[in-house]
Amino acid sequence: MKTKKILACAACALAAMSFVIAEENSADLFAGADASVSDSTSTETGKGNFTLRLSGEHEAGFHLPVYSDDNNWKYSGSIKQPQFSNDLGIEVEDGTVKLVSHWGLTAGPLGENASEPNSNWADSLEIVPYENYVSWHPERMKLSFGYQVFSWGVADRKNPTDNLNPRDYTVGASPDKIPVLAADFVAYPSDSVSLEGVFIPVKGDSTYPMDFAGLVVANGAGQLSSSSVSYADTLADPDKFVAGAKFNYNSPRIDLSLDYLYDLDQFYTPDITVKAGYVPTQAGNLPAYLLDSVTLERKRIHRFGGDAKTTIGRFGLWLEAAYSLTENSGSSDYSIRKSKFEYTLGTDANFGPNDSGYINLQYIGAWTPDYDDGTADATSVIVYPYGATESSALSYYERKSVNLLGLETQGLMQGATCDVKYELADGLITPEISGAFMMPFQYDDSAVTRLGEIVLNPEIDFKPVDSFHIKLGADLYYAMYKEKGSDTVKLNTSSDPVGIYTPSNNIYLKVVYKWNDDLRK
Repeated sequence: MKTKKILACAACALAAMSFVIAEENSADLFAGADASVSDSTSTETGKGNFTLRLSGEHEAGFHLPVYSDDNNWKYSGSIKQPQFSNDLGIEVEDGTVKLVSHWGLTAGPLGENASEPNSNWADSLEIVPYENYVSWHPERMKLSFGYQVFSWGVADRKNPTDNLNPRDYTVGASPDKIPVLAADFVAYPSDSVSLEGVFIPVKGDSTYPMDFAGLVVANGAGQLSSSSVSYADTLADPDKFVAGAKFNYNSPRIDLSLDYLYDLDQFYTPDITVKAGYVPTQAGNLPAYLLDSVTLERKRIHRFGGDAKTTIGRFGLWLEAAYSLTENSGSSDYSIRKSKFEYTLGTDANFGPNDSGYINLQYIGAWTPDYDDGTADATSVIVYPYGATESSALSYYERKSVNLLGLETQGLMQGATCDVKYELADGLITPEISGAFMMPFQYDDSAVTRLGEIVLNPEIDFKPVDSFHIKLGADLYYAMYKEKGSDTVKLNTSSDPVGIYTPSNNIYLKVVYKWNDDLRK
């Protein structure tokens, strides 16, 4: 199951999500500044500065499939599997030292692949560590070590600068962040400025619904076997560390941040070798250079980001952007994925009597400046380049596979996200609908016209008492296209980064209970 994949750091990529539907607001760096000053003062006076906090979040979920073909009318997969999940946490704060330890416990009736019942009920239990770290926060600084979850950026749905944690995409378009073992240092030289530095010695992979190596074999047109595709061991390489720095300025009128991340690409780049051979055809055996082997490696990538956030009247406004620079030698180097610029511009506001309503709108996009739209898109198959030289054949395979395997299938992606909710009967019932629409441009449209991607999450939240929720909703994913010369709209459920979730469309019922308790002395 997905938690075992997290523990083993054995993630393989199929699809890259270009947006996140329900990610919470990023943490404010200055929340720690006030706390650290207060803690230091209490320590100097000597008494009453010990806190033990216990917390829990418990969720029972049932997901009814709505994609009713013979292969998907089942509870298979991490999204649709019925389960009971628990997040149990303990936090100890003693003077300027704080310990945080959160653990997940999940029980479900299906096996590891979520396809067969467990013969032993104990086999359905999974325990996985979440955040587990210790921090020291004297006045004007904070130092943390351990497994941590970071929140960079100010946007609510897509955070181009928030790349420190890998993510678990097996749960859908709202991926969970996977904690990373890291050292984090934050300094507060003044009340309006903070400086942060992060070091991650080993950054694990994100997890995706299908195996990346399997995608390579499937698109190799019979030229490759599973033994011909391997992964570079980047986890054990000390040179593959990740480090970042962030500058934050906070004033009553505006918040500004600039950051840099010496990162690893979340997707694999293939290192390809070819060999001379022959291909049988009706005209006889034709010479061709065939795929020999493929090694998948996460390459180095540099991320430059920034964000700004302010309030005008009742409206919150923010802008966040990042440029991800790959280490390619030039635009003609097909063996490296292209650099990319991503951005988010958003606003939110409360409305209605007593501000019972809330609306959030964002314009989001991604631009790949040197994208080669003459290459095949994600629906194409790697075929034989008859009569090519070794060099040209290698370039051909690289052009076909690098974009495909990194899910860079267009030069420009534009879209919007929306979230609207309204509390009724003093918060007893809260209907909400969130969604996103993305439209691709500058892609290979010789065979198909891609009509866009839609993600929808309508939900009704019934809260009879505080901290207890009964939620009825739906997870819906669609990627639409038309074949050349046809007016029929079809769904792409095999290769589109959103469409691959269509077989997991479901209507769900969730029961959620949250609690916390503090002991102070």
